[in-house]
Amino acid sequence: MSSARGELAALAMDRLVGRTVLPDDLVTAAARAIVAGLDSPTLPELAGLGHDDTTASDLFSQVVAELGIEVPTDAATARWQLLGEALAALARGDVSVNEGATAVWELDRRLDYPDALDEMRRWIAMLDAWIPTDVTPVSFCEDQILQRARELLSGNWPPVTR
Repeated sequence: MSSARGELAALAMDRLVGRTVLPDDLVTAAARAIVAGLDSPTLPELAGLGHDDTTASDLFSQVVAELGIEVPTDAATARWQLLGEALAALARGDVSVNEGATAVWELDRRLDYPDALDEMRRWIAMLDAWIPTDVTPVSFCEDQILQRARELLSGNWPPVTR
């Protein structure tokens, strides 16, 4: 049941931060939640919609409220939260450096390029542009990204920005 609830929470966060969440994603997640044993008054209605039904978004908001799924109150807070999660996954080695860097890059853009991420941004750009004939080994770029992730996580969160 917790994975279905987690999927609904992740979709709620994605919508809040401005990522594209299609009605199909919401309907499918609702159907999985029912199968997993979650229940709310609106959940069956959402699960029964067509996969391109535009009312899915409103019903999904009701489901989130009915299930008491907590999401941050504003998009900026949600973006910083997701950035912290992405940096933590990167630092723990739960994702590859490329995958983690892609997530950080996307959230950095959505946060309007805060000063606190300047150095991380430079290393990610260097990794993205790296070619086998570069003098700097790719492992050095990756190590710098991991080090910056750990440094960011060890300070105040979210970091003081502009």
